[in-house]
Amino acid sequence: MASLSLPRVLQLKKNSLDAEREQFEKFQTLAIQKAINANEIPVKEKHVRSTIIGTFQEQSAATYWMVALRLPLQDNRIVAWKFCHVTHKLLREGHPACLDDSQRHIGMIENLGKLWVHLREGYGKLVHLYCSLLVCKLKFHARNPRFPGHMQLTADELDAIAENDVNNYFQICVELFDYMDEILSLQAAVFDSLGNARANSMTASGQCRLAALIPCAQDSSHIYDCNVRLLFRLHAALPEDTLVGHRARFRQQFKKLSSFYKHASNLQYYRNLLTLPVLPSEPPNFLLQSDFGTYVAPVVTIPELPPDEVDAVGSLIDTSDTVSQATTPDQLDAFDTRTTPSPQPDPVVERDKLIEHLQNELKRLRLERTQLVQDRNTMLSSMREHCTRLESQLHTTKTELEEEKQKAEILSTQTPEIKQKLVETEEKAKVTDEKFQKLKGAYTQLREEHITLIRQKAEVDKLAASLRAAAAQHESAKQALQQQLNDRIKDVELLQQSSSSSEEIDAYKTEIADLRAQIELSRQKEVELETLRASMEALEIEHKTATAEQLEKITTTANDLRETKEILEVIKREKDERETELNKVKEELAGFREKSGDEYKKVVEEKEAALKQVAELTQQHLQEKEDLLQHNTVLEADLTAVKMQLEEARRELETQKSKVVQCAGEAALEVTQEALAALERSNPQETNRTAADVAAKALEELSKHTDLKGHEETAARSAILAAHNTAQLSAYVAELCGVSTDMALSDKLHNDCRTMLSTTKQCLESLKSGAAPNAAYAEARRHVQDVAAAAAAADSAAAGLRSVDDELADMGAAIEDAASQIEEMLAASRAGDSGVKLEVNGKILDACTTLMGAVKILVQDARKLQNEIGDPKTRQKMYRKNPQWSEGLISAAKAVVFAAKLLVSSADEAVGAGGSGRVEGVSAAAHEVAGSTAQLVAASRARAPPAAPSLARLAAASRSVAAAAGAVVAAVRAGSALVHEQEALDTSALTLTATRILEMESKVRSLELETALEAERSRLAALRKRHYHLAQMEENGGITNGKE
Repeated sequence: MASLSLPRVLQLKKNSLDAEREQFEKFQTLAIQKAINANEIPVKEKHVRSTIIGTFQEQSAATYWMVALRLPLQDNRIVAWKFCHVTHKLLREGHPACLDDSQRHIGMIENLGKLWVHLREGYGKLVHLYCSLLVCKLKFHARNPRFPGHMQLTADELDAIAENDVNNYFQICVELFDYMDEILSLQAAVFDSLGNARANSMTASGQCRLAALIPCAQDSSHIYDCNVRLLFRLHAALPEDTLVGHRARFRQQFKKLSSFYKHASNLQYYRNLLTLPVLPSEPPNFLLQSDFGTYVAPVVTIPELPPDEVDAVGSLIDTSDTVSQATTPDQLDAFDTRTTPSPQPDPVVERDKLIEHLQNELKRLRLERTQLVQDRNTMLSSMREHCTRLESQLHTTKTELEEEKQKAEILSTQTPEIKQKLVETEEKAKVTDEKFQKLKGAYTQLREEHITLIRQKAEVDKLAASLRAAAAQHESAKQALQQQLNDRIKDVELLQQSSSSSEEIDAYKTEIADLRAQIELSRQKEVELETLRASMEALEIEHKTATAEQLEKITTTANDLRETKEILEVIKREKDERETELNKVKEELAGFREKSGDEYKKVVEEKEAALKQVAELTQQHLQEKEDLLQHNTVLEADLTAVKMQLEEARRELETQKSKVVQCAGEAALEVTQEALAALERSNPQETNRTAADVAAKALEELSKHTDLKGHEETAARSAILAAHNTAQLSAYVAELCGVSTDMALSDKLHNDCRTMLSTTKQCLESLKSGAAPNAAYAEARRHVQDVAAAAAAADSAAAGLRSVDDELADMGAAIEDAASQIEEMLAASRAGDSGVKLEVNGKILDACTTLMGAVKILVQDARKLQNEIGDPKTRQKMYRKNPQWSEGLISAAKAVVFAAKLLVSSADEAVGAGGSGRVEGVSAAAHEVAGSTAQLVAASRARAPPAAPSLARLAAASRSVAAAAGAVVAAVRAGSALVHEQEALDTSALTLTATRILEMESKVRSLELETALEAERSRLAALRKRHYHLAQMEENGGITNGKE
């Protein structure tokens, strides 16, 4: 039995390290199993945080892998998914040794992914992709051990890892591309599993999937940053063609990553968990190295959440949900001790946890405050941009309105010109039409003559043809008669030869004579025919000549007619163009009327009336051309008269312009002379009064002229004087408002000045359309006088206050007086005292004299430092612009004066003939002098130039004052010691009774002193409280002349 019980006894005896290790493993097991459970809810951050803290305590991930390998990773898909999530968080945020400890489990993670890839739906594909991501991450860190788990690197660290080698840059960039592909594949699968409904992000199952993308988003931002920096370095060292594949791959990943951030930012679940960056619309241009200067690295920020109400470790002890998970005997053995009471926590550990909790809470509050400040600044900047945008739009609108007004004015000036051109065009049309009608009549006459000639030629041709026929007939008859005559002559000869009878011969002779007569008649007719033929040829020649002349005339007339038609067409086209232009002008004026409203109504109506009149004139011209031709002479005369009137009006306008310019020059000369006078006076109050009087007088002068016609010069001069002097008065008021310490008075002056300028502007604007009513000028004049009076009162009130220079001068005089009084006391003490009293008083007064001398030097240096700021005007302006600082400087000067007087009175009381002889007051007064001078030095240094020579001297003088004050305190203590030594009680001759009596008196005296000390301390506390209260009231402006 003894041999069996001995091992148990030895086994129960465990040292503290084993117990602590066992407790640590127990807590880690609970944390890991609560983080990786089978419930389809997001992993709780407190359990993951406890697991991460355990890796730092253990400085390894051995315990995590020991517990994780016992979990049902191959049986439950939720457990496998949460295992991947927690492992990713551990590799990112855990101890750096976690990456090395996890390398041996790469095979297990790969097998787990291959197992769950067969489950095509739900978490099967997601677990497979997450396992691939974890394997890729572990292999990447195995090849690049100098990369941290969170992947966040600076530019110098990245260059150091790559050793500034292009080959290393190239290889790391490719590996990071692979890493990014795994992250993008996982996020795409997660969002695909959720569907298009965003409401899925608020369900437990959707949040269980989305929670795992938070570390993925953190990794992706750092990988993107590293890729951008690596690609810029590669493009700086390698040709562009070599990196075409890198650029294409980066562009694809850029689009997917931008979509990932945009989609995730719209989910409600991520609103309070992380802040995702917004990538630019276009990826960086790596071909331009200048783009790297504008590159901003994206940052994924996760606000620190407040810790849970229940402590993480305390909640881990609750193992109510672990029995269902402890399915294996090993797990049951691990939890066989949960029924034993937990050990009492160490108070030191509890205190450290409380401190850590408070520090985390402080960090969270600081982050919230920073976030609120950033949000406020962002909101303010957006509001400023919006205001700037609105102001630019308003300016653009005003510019467009001015342009429209100018266009309307140009069109109004062009309308008479267009009308005149139209009239000239119509006159040209009249002349051309008249010429056309004349040519048309000449052409008609020539045409009729030509037709007559053609008819005559036809008749002549017919007559010639008949004559030719008759001539031919006559020739044939002549030939026949000649033939007959020849026959008869032959017959006569035959008869003569045959001696026929005389009767037949006579008959033949008679017949021959007849034939001869006929032949003679034929000859005469032939002569007549020749004559007719000659006359016919002459007629033909004459007809041809006339025809040629007519043809020439017809051709000339046709050419003239064609030219006239062309001119008429041109004139008609010009007329159509003019009418089109007039219609366009009418349309533009109608558009201007719609755009500008009632402001252009009058102008538009005038233009419409003019257009209507032009149309009526045109129609009247078309209907009454002959009447217009008759009145042409009258119109020319009217035109000459109008030209003369226009010339006279132009000369009058030029004369008026010259007079107005002369008056404007006189007004400007008067303004310049007044400015020179104001410069010579150097008195802003007098300048303000003069400007107000001149402006009021100018407005009064404008109000006298109800009609500007005939008073243009006076109106121009008065308007210039009024505008200039009101502007000068407003500048004076603006300067007063800028340096005034009374905000209510400053606001009132500013509002009154704005009202004055508005009324003056309205009065001056009314000059464009005529004189303004007298009430407006009276109101403007009253505003000018009120603003001038208020500004003068404010300036007088500000001038009545004592300035810093005055207070510093008074302080110097007070210090001189105090130093002289102390020197007089020292001389009186040397003359009237002796022995110990002379020695004590001499030391104290010497120390006080030295202290006052040091204070005097300090005051002089302080005044020199103020003089280095600038001239008196500059210093006065600076004092007004910084009222709190000037009041603090004045308060410090008064405090120095008070301390100096207090030192003089304390010294007089201590060493004077009628004093109490108490030297403690001198010590207190010396402390007060040192404190007040320190306040003066601090106030003088606040606005002094950093390189001012007097600043160093002032600091040295301050140290001298402190040393002198210490010397005064030391002299007081030494004097008190001498007095006490002189007054030491000699107890050698005292009896018992006398000793007891003295003891009792000493006790009574000590009690009285203690009571007096307590009362004096209470009084001092009340005085300090009252002092602080009054000082606070004075800073807030609640005290006037030292009273509430």
